[in-house]
Amino acid sequence: MSDPEKLSSSALGSPAESDVSGTPAGASTLSLLQRIAKWEDSVGVESRGIEQVPASQRMEISTSSIIQIALTWCSINMVANNMLVGMLGPHVFGLSFKDSAVIAVLGNLLGCAGPAYIAGYGPGTGNRTLVVLRFVFGWYPAKLCAVLQLIGTLGYGLLDALVTGQILSAVSPHGSMTVVVGVIVAAVIVIIVCGVGMKVFHVYERYQLIPQLMVLCILIGVAGSGFDMSVPSIGDAATVRGNRISFFFAIFNTTFIWSMCAADYFVYYPVSTPRWLIGSLTHVGIFVGIIISEIIGIGLASGAVKEGAWKDALDQGAGTLMVEAFKPLGGFGKFCAVVLALGPIANTIPGVYSSALAFQILHQKAILIPRFFWTIFGILLYTVCAIAGRNKLFPIFENFLALMGYWVAYWVVIQVEDEVLFGWWRRRAEYSGCSGEAQQGDDSEVHNMAGYTWTSWNQKTKLPLGLAAITAFLIAWMGGILSMYQLWWVGPLGKAAYGDIGVPVGVAFAAVVYPPLRWCEVRIFRR
Repeated sequence: MSDPEKLSSSALGSPAESDVSGTPAGASTLSLLQRIAKWEDSVGVESRGIEQVPASQRMEISTSSIIQIALTWCSINMVANNMLVGMLGPHVFGLSFKDSAVIAVLGNLLGCAGPAYIAGYGPGTGNRTLVVLRFVFGWYPAKLCAVLQLIGTLGYGLLDALVTGQILSAVSPHGSMTVVVGVIVAAVIVIIVCGVGMKVFHVYERYQLIPQLMVLCILIGVAGSGFDMSVPSIGDAATVRGNRISFFFAIFNTTFIWSMCAADYFVYYPVSTPRWLIGSLTHVGIFVGIIISEIIGIGLASGAVKEGAWKDALDQGAGTLMVEAFKPLGGFGKFCAVVLALGPIANTIPGVYSSALAFQILHQKAILIPRFFWTIFGILLYTVCAIAGRNKLFPIFENFLALMGYWVAYWVVIQVEDEVLFGWWRRRAEYSGCSGEAQQGDDSEVHNMAGYTWTSWNQKTKLPLGLAAITAFLIAWMGGILSMYQLWWVGPLGKAAYGDIGVPVGVAFAAVVYPPLRWCEVRIFRR
């Protein structure tokens, strides 16, 4: 942990390091911040927010820390709420077990590529994901992405809390524990883990994987015979094709959306950590964890297509169906259901941790407020929303999931193009002289990643204006809107495809328009 005074002064930002105007905080404010930082340091709470982690303050690499990358991602995704994603195939889109399972495999293989790519920026730059985004979108447009990330991370927290609440309510005697109480229980646990920070986060994710894997194996054993692989996909050829497309991108979005915060969890890894290793382990960890959960969800929903106890349970909620599947085990089955209910908390923790960082992106003064308080605020916000929407889990999930996948996909393709097409240009000596001073000391190793001067993370005059990125982003949204296929809006292209193709069309729009726009921006503004 860094010296508290250094952290406080870093948060405040010296005039030499920031171009944001404003009156410096008074001595009393600085003293309070130092006392808070000292308290956080004494109890082991991570006090660092969006500040860059210098190479000298990174941890040492080891075999266990490398394995931890895959275990963390696997633990985050091997949870009950991802079973709900799998249920969308048979339950919402009317697809057979075979169709749903094949689509889940293919959608996740492709969807994991996004977070695998972004995760490598953590060790390579020492910057959080939204700070990395600043180097493409610029100071002000990045704030829009921070708002979208907040909606995504806290929205998933809402959904995870609802799944936990439903399971705990269903397993309690005669429903004596309401969904509201279950949501609050989940919120308390998330506050404890997220508030303490990255160290406890990694430990929690490592060990919660064991009981989750055990209860999922038990669930397969007790409920596997009820999976109905004979039910066909519903509808004519065009309808089935459209439903396959929509379900594919629902699956894709579930994994790809982790791109919006993937770098946040690895900024303490040394600069020398191979980027391909971070990416590969991220891809494997997410895929293994999520595919197990989704296949089980597909199986349960396929068994609930026909009349019976499973169908009645699913009509009451996804959590009730999961509890019903454990029913043959009696009291032990209820215990397993409780363990399963705690799984979504592991999925919530990383998102809430990142949401606290997003708040600090929105305004320079927000860095002054310790990350712990932003964490509590975010949890309270989604908990209230979860309680209000506790009876509308499937509609919220189906509509929310697609919208969050759009913007992340559009951003990532812009990020990739900027690195691949313009990174070499930034590395040229004459261009580096215009874009910022070279880094000195132990951070010089990170300078060559994409050609940016990463220590300029908080200096808006040394960042791109972001005109090219935000213009391409908005044009991509135009393509996405034309290609949507949602209950509340069907675009002309989506209607022609009988399915939601907002992601690929928007990505294509962004990929075509960004390079020439960025070239013009560089030529005119030299930033």
